Amino acid sequence: MLYIEKPDATAWTKIYVLCLLFAFVGCLGSTTTIELSPATRAELDAILDTLQARYDLTGSLKITRMAVRIEEGERSEELRELLWYKKSENGGELLHIQALGAMNEPRGIVIANQDENQFVLILLNEQKAYPGPLSDGALREIFGVDLRVSDVLSAIFANPFLDGRTADFISVESSGAKFVIKRPGVQTGHVETITLFIREDEPRVTEWHIHDENGTLEQRATFADYREVSGILRPHKVEIERPLEQTRVAVKIAKVELNVEISDSKFDPEPLLTEDIEIIHPSELRE
Repeated sequence: MLYIEKPDATAWTKIYVLCLLFAFVGCLGSTTTIELSPATRAELDAILDTLQARYDLTGSLKITRMAVRIEEGERSEELRELLWYKKSENGGELLHIQALGAMNEPRGIVIANQDENQFVLILLNEQKAYPGPLSDGALREIFGVDLRVSDVLSAIFANPFLDGRTADFISVESSGAKFVIKRPGVQTGHVETITLFIREDEPRVTEWHIHDENGTLEQRATFADYREVSGILRPHKVEIERPLEQTRVAVKIAKVELNVEISDSKFDPEPLLTEDIEIIHPSELRE
């Protein structure tokens, strides 16, 4: 259990977590391997190679116009976000996301630095910061909910396979330009269903569903409005729905730039951690 300093799950903090991180629930389970025909395996490998190449060719990413709408039961919120992503010279990955208020002032900031094994969430209005190691359990420690930091990249790049789980499938079905892939999730008994369409020889991930061991839909993600940016195909609309929590996040990207120069200082949280900011470590949230 977390004591009262735990952020209120029905207030702005949960909204920050949902919209700042495009967070996906992790699922995990037993491994099931199926035998694919050589032709199907070759076609599937070509799809996975193309998705991987889009990621490999993106050294940096900057989103300066992004609208986010969050629906939680009867409640609805809208805000703008800014995002900076960069691969470091050391091979790590750097991420900085801001949620803006009505006057375009920063209200929430997330910085993740793989080189420094560092993660921090800063709520500027509340004047609180939640730092910790960059790990899949960081958000669970802070918020008491099972969100995986490692899945952020999968959402940004519309590629569920960035986690490396590309071999152990439950089933692969194809019909013309449509592919439906099922694989074990990360939690025992969970199943992920990923739908792709091939258009003009380019694969597009359109849906990513996660069902629990009882077959109940836990999360639905959809990717749409694919457009080329600097020769790389990217979705400009992302929706994430978690039916059990009656939560839906819709993201519309209006302006994105790839492989632009971004200073490493953008991913340094120290200048933001002023004397007015209360630092709350995950260990302090436990009873």
